[in-house]
Amino acid sequence: MTGLIQHKVGNEIKVLAPTLGKLFKDNLGAMNDILKERACDKVTHFDCLMRLEVAASNTNDLLVNFLSGILELSFEQKALFCNVYFSELTEKKVVVQLFGIWRGPLNGSIKISCDNAYVKKNGDNIWESQILFDF
Repeated sequence: MTGLIQHKVGNEIKVLAPTLGKLFKDNLGAMNDILKERACDKVTHFDCLMRLEVAASNTNDLLVNFLSGILELSFEQKALFCNVYFSELTEKKVVVQLFGIWRGPLNGSIKISCDNAYVKKNGDNIWESQILFDF
């Protein structure tokens, strides 16, 4: 489940997922919708392939660094990375292949706020996260 709450300064994304991989993938999908709404819907081919490796001391920082790395690549390549393949995923490291589509300039300049970001397993053993994207 993915939820989007719009604020004056940005968008807050809340995600619930049964696995850490699904949590990361759903956060990526929500970020893509902020960059260019529904652009990844019905994608039939990919224009570019990138590799990303990120490590962090905890899962919160790992998700923030993962999304920040993809956001940087998105602006550099003028692409949305609609699909991801996890070569390695632990609570402290992620290695992925990113499959992207070229979409030209993306919506504004956004950054990921670390202030209220969190990743945790709830009482039902479901992964949940919250991230704020500032405009």
